[in-house]
Amino acid sequence: MTKHDPSRSSTLSDMNKHQQRQKHFADLIALLPPSPNTPSQQKQPDPQSTPSHTGGHSNYFFETDKNLPQLNINLKPEIEIRPYQKEALDLIVKRSNDPSHTYIQSGLVVLPCGAGKTLASILVACSLKKSVLVVCSTVIAAEQFRKEFLKFTTVMGASLGMFAGDRKFPFNGRSGVLFATYSSLLESRYRTPDAKRLSQFMENTEWGLCILDEVHCVPANHFSKAVKKIKAKVKIGLTATLLREDEKIGDLDDIIGPILYEAKWKELAEKGYIAKVICTQIEMDMTPVFAEAYGNIAGGNTHHTKALLAILNPNKFRICEQLIRYHEAKGDKVLVYIDHIDALKFYAEAMNRPFIYGDTPADRTQHILDHFSIPTRREITKLHWSDAAARQVDTRTPVNTLFLSRIGDTSLDLPEATVLIQISSHFGSRRQEAQRLGRILRARRRNETGFFSRFYTLVTSKTHEIAFSEKRRGFLESECGYDYAEWRIKGRIPNGGWDVETDSNISDKHVIDDEKHCEAALIATKPSERLESEDDQLKHCAWVLGLKQNSEPEDDLGNVTSIKPTKRKLSTSATLSPKRLKA
Repeated sequence: MTKHDPSRSSTLSDMNKHQQRQKHFADLIALLPPSPNTPSQQKQPDPQSTPSHTGGHSNYFFETDKNLPQLNINLKPEIEIRPYQKEALDLIVKRSNDPSHTYIQSGLVVLPCGAGKTLASILVACSLKKSVLVVCSTVIAAEQFRKEFLKFTTVMGASLGMFAGDRKFPFNGRSGVLFATYSSLLESRYRTPDAKRLSQFMENTEWGLCILDEVHCVPANHFSKAVKKIKAKVKIGLTATLLREDEKIGDLDDIIGPILYEAKWKELAEKGYIAKVICTQIEMDMTPVFAEAYGNIAGGNTHHTKALLAILNPNKFRICEQLIRYHEAKGDKVLVYIDHIDALKFYAEAMNRPFIYGDTPADRTQHILDHFSIPTRREITKLHWSDAAARQVDTRTPVNTLFLSRIGDTSLDLPEATVLIQISSHFGSRRQEAQRLGRILRARRRNETGFFSRFYTLVTSKTHEIAFSEKRRGFLESECGYDYAEWRIKGRIPNGGWDVETDSNISDKHVIDDEKHCEAALIATKPSERLESEDDQLKHCAWVLGLKQNSEPEDDLGNVTSIKPTKRKLSTSATLSPKRLKA
């Protein structure tokens, strides 16, 4: 008989109790929802998990989602995808051999203007194959986005809806793509019955994907609240300029998600995906008549009047006209930006060139843009004879120079534009500077040997324009890698053009040659006699002093009167650094 050992029995009893407690604790843990911070659970995510509609950080396992209806959309086989667009897609859509582990994540895609942000987002839509809501900054942008979906994908026209401006109609069927503007997200008591029904449709629909174009607009208070209400499984924000002057850019991390992909402007230019650009700042003094008026201004709200005198400085006007004539003769297409509407109209009408601003009717805008797209005679001669013959049949008069207000800062697709002249700007907004530069990055001629787009900023010396220009250049120089050449107009050459002093650290021989060629155009060519006489300048000055504030309303630039630099504070994914294009 075995002798009973009381101590041994007690030990076994304690071990059994310990095992029972461990088992009970494990059973309780199993009842808890999986934690996203657990590495093992990150590797094997729950395919049935439902993302939050108010945040931007949830992953959406779309392959196993049977609730949202499928959208019949595929990329057309002839469409060529650029390497960096494919890299962006692979970072947004994480595929696995197991469909339950394939998911898409919310976040931001930062690509230069003209680099194909729209196509990058369309690739995501084609992978997801669920209903898509596209939100744009303007009606023109929404319409262009719609055309891109038709151009790049097999989606049927009936599957596309529109809620922008006067165009308000839903898509047919259970799934589709709806294009809207940020303003359409806002509640308004003045909506028509059709607009109310479409607004309710947009709010009640559960979207697979929400694409937010020009996503830097979203942190504005009225837009951010509306975007948070969108019921979307995943949100993708697109922008070329991750900048705001009100320090709210960091809010995108909570509203949308982290930066998923970002490519450098200069790297894409070196690879030929966007145009190389020569940036030149031209400083000129005021004429004596305007300088005297500028010095005599005192009292209350003087900034507006001083700004107008700097914008409408006769020397600036005549140099702008001279640059336009020079570049038109070279076969370039020129964009001229002026923020103040009265100044915009004066420049355009005095030079007999068309202009577009916020109140320009849509049909008039489209007519001007269509004529701006007509190639110059120089471009026709480089075409194959069959294409050139077809172009010569077009008897329409081409528009070679177009004046724009700040409405043209974003969304306009003008691949013909090769030269931009900036007469005035919105204070020290770095984002606006980059957006305007983006208008000439799409240039069709970008792959020509020795071709450069030209970006001119004209500023009046000894005015606020100098300080604002220095701040605006900061983003292009530090973040985008562009160098600025500086020209200082010292005065007139007797019976000739302007005495130009240059200051440039540019070492590229091709750039130097092009820079000297353009500089010579100002030196050798005598400007027109418009606004040259003192009597003409006195009349012009009196008209300027009588002008009132007449600029388009601020969109979401925030308070940009301060010259204090703003730091960008945006996190990247906790598990993934933003991908940059390799040089």
